Amino acid sequence: MTTILVVDDEEVVRSVVRDMLTTEGYTILDTADPQHALRLAREQPIHLLLTDVVMPLMKGTELATRIQAMSPSTRILLMSAYAMSEVAATGRAFISKPFSMQGLNDKVRQILGQTSPFARRSRPA
Repeated sequence: MTTILVVDDEEVVRSVVRDMLTTEGYTILDTADPQHALRLAREQPIHLLLTDVVMPLMKGTELATRIQAMSPSTRILLMSAYAMSEVAATGRAFISKPFSMQGLNDKVRQILGQTSPFARRSRPA
């Protein structure tokens, strides 16, 4: 089962994203608190972090960096309603709010389908 951690300070965004991705068969954890997100990531494997960039307690880019330091194989998808040059500078995947159900599903599948740079490569036979 693929676990996605959704972090956004707006309850309505978390609720909509949770509903969208649950119907696709993903296990969804969500929180408004980046510190809680860090605790969740320490307690269980997170396959994808879907986080807002602009939050009052911690920027999503900082949260992503901290979670990847704990779990390098966790994929990251940043989201924001703002055009953000700092997001482009990170080289991380990004989706603009508002997004459609199809747009979000396509982006999540694309990111989860990528081979992790930390995956073990099989040796030639």
